Amino acid sequence: MKFNDDFIFFTDKIKSGEPFAYARYADGEVALMKGVSVGVQSQAFQVDRWLAPDQLTKVGKGLLESITHTEDNYYYAISAHSDNIGDYEFLKSHLKTDKLTFANLWINANYQKMKEFYSTLDKSVYVICNHEARAERFPFKVNEIFPFPDNCILYWEEHGEDYITQLLDYTSQLSGETIFVSAGPVSEILIDKMYNANPNNQYIDVGSSLGEYIHGYKTRPYMDENSQYSKEISFFYE
Repeated sequence: MKFNDDFIFFTDKIKSGEPFAYARYADGEVALMKGVSVGVQSQAFQVDRWLAPDQLTKVGKGLLESITHTEDNYYYAISAHSDNIGDYEFLKSHLKTDKLTFANLWINANYQKMKEFYSTLDKSVYVICNHEARAERFPFKVNEIFPFPDNCILYWEEHGEDYITQLLDYTSQLSGETIFVSAGPVSEILIDKMYNANPNNQYIDVGSSLGEYIHGYKTRPYMDENSQYSKEISFFYE
């Protein structure tokens, strides 16, 4: 699989309206699935505002439960060999499907293309993302924003069941819709639950590629076109 080819494949699939799921698993998700702490020095805390204790949380358990899909239209975007071979091996050992692509597909060297894709997207979408988001900031038409709070790990411990119940009450009634998800590591749990309840929509974890629109400023180094990160590609070894 090639970094650019997969980008074209999945953005074309979004435009087509064909139902599918795209769930992303990288370093933060792997740490949570292993029950490893995520502390105050991490990007997760300093930028995305969440922490995790040195134990298996409800989010960690939910992530482990979410990597069991084998459907042809359920894709797992994971850390590639070039990103973190340890994370790749962990994820590959748990997955039961060959429907794999890159966790970094929307960012780094593909980010400017992703911004162009967003600005030319000729459809209305639903967005699950941080509570700071405002519909008018997005370059595409937004049907509805489902806000998600900061400190997603603690929030999920206390209110996860209520949140997913209310979300499914709404999304289970939709058909043929596109739902962008940018709720940190909880995104994968939400996609798993929504797909199980109703596989007739598109559920896509777009991660930090929405950061500029949600917060109104650049939240990642790769968003600077002059940075080294803006030129990075991911690859799997043959």
